[in-house]
Amino acid sequence: MDGHPVPVLIQSEETGNFELDEEALEEVLLNPRIADKYVCVLAVAGAFRKGKSFLLDFLLRYMSSQQSQDWLGDVNQPLKGFKWRQGSRRETTGVLIWSEPFLIKRRSGEEIAVILMDTQGTFDIQSSMKDSTIVFALTTMVSSVLVYNLMNNIQEDDLMNLQLFTSYGMLAQEDCDSAHPFQRLHFLVRDWQFPYETPFGHQGGQHLLDEILQITEKQHPAHQEVRRDLRKCFRDINCYLMPHPGFKVIQKADFDGRLADIDEQFVKHLLLLVPRLLAPENLVKKEIGGQPIKSRDLLKFFTLFMEVFKDNDLPEPTTLVEFAAQASSQAALEAGKEYYAETMEALVGGDRPFLKTVQMEAEHSKAKERAIQTYLEKNKYGRKNQCVVEKYQLMLVEEVEKMFVKYSQQNEAKNVFKAARTPATLFSVLMFFYLMSGIFGLFGMYSFANMCNLGMGVFLIMLTVWAYVRYSGEYRDAGVYIDELASFLWENVIHPIYQTYMEKHLKEAAEQAAQQAITSTLANGKVKNA
Repeated sequence: MDGHPVPVLIQSEETGNFELDEEALEEVLLNPRIADKYVCVLAVAGAFRKGKSFLLDFLLRYMSSQQSQDWLGDVNQPLKGFKWRQGSRRETTGVLIWSEPFLIKRRSGEEIAVILMDTQGTFDIQSSMKDSTIVFALTTMVSSVLVYNLMNNIQEDDLMNLQLFTSYGMLAQEDCDSAHPFQRLHFLVRDWQFPYETPFGHQGGQHLLDEILQITEKQHPAHQEVRRDLRKCFRDINCYLMPHPGFKVIQKADFDGRLADIDEQFVKHLLLLVPRLLAPENLVKKEIGGQPIKSRDLLKFFTLFMEVFKDNDLPEPTTLVEFAAQASSQAALEAGKEYYAETMEALVGGDRPFLKTVQMEAEHSKAKERAIQTYLEKNKYGRKNQCVVEKYQLMLVEEVEKMFVKYSQQNEAKNVFKAARTPATLFSVLMFFYLMSGIFGLFGMYSFANMCNLGMGVFLIMLTVWAYVRYSGEYRDAGVYIDELASFLWENVIHPIYQTYMEKHLKEAAEQAAQQAITSTLANGKVKNA
């Protein structure tokens, strides 16, 4: 198994505040293998010491086997991956992700990067209410599949823990065209004790879930509201009832996760549950505002989220909506930049030939407008946060203009005539001094002739230095100064003289030649007809 757990949300020992390890997160999310791939983020959350890391390691084993039929492997193989242990003390702190995301190819050929996330257990004796809320909030906001790990049954307080997010979700729907702010919520009930009433597995879980989420008149209004909002906030809500793993698991002090010590019925349901979560056809892309995001977008999502929770007070749902609007705008901005880059690469990138400056500017204007349109189409948030949308639109325009400068330079480098402008200009001036020196010498004006010889020598030295710089790559600053001087002479002396005295005559000569060619062709045609 390649990889290791990477802590990305770390609790400071000095202040007790959570801090995001952006460098560690960048190493995973900006990995060239997945940076531009859509992501499925599966996170397991719930109360502490309830087997979340234990379950995740089976998910890791399944992914590492490339979803083979015998993915469980040797029954005597210890369970490795995310760190876990027996006992009553917590093991996982903060939030961890697996260092090696898994690239899964769907039948359509599309590759999705799967990121597995382990989280600190909530509501333990060492954590404050804010600590638990931050961890649970981050898990809920960044995951596309949230496995809500519960023990024995789904209790009312388990549902109420989701109330902050259902309140956010309802406000988000008012500000967004997306039907659901979140993708999939999967209740996983461990050690289900009533299989004689409701059987283990998915069907039994769905039956239990439907009963619990049913709204009745006797319920408290807050309980009715959370049930009503849950259905609206999550696109898909599932439930699975798992049996107990066996007494060896809880009584054996040196239990290391090997299948030989786990109850056969639990193993049987692992074989059903894990593919239901992670089989290629069951993967769920992470979305913001109804638009799937890529791995590099997820990095920005993390950093924006931590900005929301940096204050001492827990954020209001309206603050989370504004955060989501920023995240959606950032993802849309990246989509606009990507469209512009693809368009300009097709025009002037790689081996594409030189494009005239006027034509390139026209194509740039079209691509920029289309990039802005792409941004607005992708950005589903903004009905109540128009200032955020406009801010990121301005940022997109600035980024596009910077990219245009880069592509312009890349295009100009392909201009053969411009590349030869410096030597041609220097040689033209050199020849001018040579001719003038000869003329002045012919008339006995030797002082002027000597000055022309001096000028000729200076420009010959500059031409030699320029050639050496281009050949060796050394003294590049000198080459830049010579290029600037040549450009100045071309734009202010040679090119104006050419336009004034030669361009008109050359154009007239070309028109006369064309006219003569046409006349000659017509005359030859008449002779043949005769």
